[in-house]
Amino acid sequence: MKTITDAQKIYELSKIWEEAAYNFAFWDKVDINWDEEYKKALARVLKTKDLYDYYRELKRFVALLNDGHTDVSFPNEIAQDSEFFSMFPVYFAKPGNEIIVISTSEDVKDSIPLFSILVKIDGTDIHDYIRQNCYPFIWHANEDACGVFVLNQLIFGRRGSSLVFTFAKDGRQFDVRFERIDPSRIEWHKTDPFPQSNTAQRLISSSDAHTLHITDDGIAIIRMTSFDDASMPGKIYSCFDELKKAKGYILDVRGNSGGNSENADAIAALFISGEFHSCYAETQVYEPTYKAWSMFREDFKYLSPDDALLKYADDAYSLKTYRMRKNIFYVRDEGKTVANRTPGKLEGPVAVLMNQYTFSAAEDFVDVMKMYTKAVFVGNNTAGTSGQPLCEALESGGFFRICTRRCVAQNGEDIYNKGFIPDIRIIPTVEDIASGRDAVLEKGMEIIKKEYLKFQLVEATQNDHHGGGKENVEMP
Repeated sequence: MKTITDAQKIYELSKIWEEAAYNFAFWDKVDINWDEEYKKALARVLKTKDLYDYYRELKRFVALLNDGHTDVSFPNEIAQDSEFFSMFPVYFAKPGNEIIVISTSEDVKDSIPLFSILVKIDGTDIHDYIRQNCYPFIWHANEDACGVFVLNQLIFGRRGSSLVFTFAKDGRQFDVRFERIDPSRIEWHKTDPFPQSNTAQRLISSSDAHTLHITDDGIAIIRMTSFDDASMPGKIYSCFDELKKAKGYILDVRGNSGGNSENADAIAALFISGEFHSCYAETQVYEPTYKAWSMFREDFKYLSPDDALLKYADDAYSLKTYRMRKNIFYVRDEGKTVANRTPGKLEGPVAVLMNQYTFSAAEDFVDVMKMYTKAVFVGNNTAGTSGQPLCEALESGGFFRICTRRCVAQNGEDIYNKGFIPDIRIIPTVEDIASGRDAVLEKGMEIIKKEYLKFQLVEATQNDHHGGGKENVEMP
């Protein structure tokens, strides 16, 4: 492992402090003294003995900003070294508030039944343990959405480190001590696949970022796991003639990590007539002269942003000067106009499936669909983190991100660290996962069938009024 000098530690920590001080998009949302926290972090950083601990302290420092697009990543030489990234022989999932076992190694399969619930670690309640040992190093303002990061914190660590896990299953609790081992040495226990839906589905199109199925009762299901792939919209457009025959559409962006909002807009455009606006946002503006002027303003001392807004409601100059001093003066971008270049518009009921792991550009997709369509939204709140991060490499091998632009919901909904709210909230249960049931998809299918039936009844009524008509209105 490479060594890092004290001078380099100071420089890199200072670089992160500086970029955040001037470019972070949410200083009006964070109640911390960044300069004082820098001093504390400097003392901790200088005490670190190796690159792993050094980066842990960088992560602790940046986690104070508590934003999902602001973080520090380990160098590859650390992330790929089993000395520091060994793992327990168990995988967890966190569908809601509970952490459950979804896979184990062959060595421990008899010690821990699948779908056991994790209730304690080293005798500490699991939620308290997470607050004490995981949250200091990760974004955690939206506890639902940070579940994946929590699980990584729990599973991975130094080789040979061990913890006692307390599980609950079938009304009893039991303890198992696990030791972190080299992932390449773990033989995972193969289990029978989960039961699947009884609804037959025909695959129409697929890529690493999407699948498009048509069910046997004529519903199109488009699952998108990322908006990184610029070729995905074209692949879906090429299926337009078949898609337009569908009786309804389920757009599944659960677990979608984001990517490029232009790709998200291109999919949303299939359900919108004409051009539309995308991705409202606010960006900080900094003019240093205002800060110079602010140094003479004794009335700014000890004044919170909310207090300043009230005090200077009729004094735009003072309010601007105060906000410039605090790096919280923003300009609103009402979003670009998106030209609609789809082969046509898809007509019919739409359900959008989303959850706490719907991030970034996928949230921009939800925003556009909420604003311009009559889609029904099913699942859980999205992550509540969308913006433009500034990414910079560190000389020691890792990199950091600082969010510089904050996306704003077009309908005025407050989504910061909260996410977009579904119309119908459904949180999968342990029983759902154990049985292979997808309750969110089931609800989406139910909605499409009901809405399609209404659509057919309206169409039949209109046809009767004009002398035509349909004798039968059916939906499988």
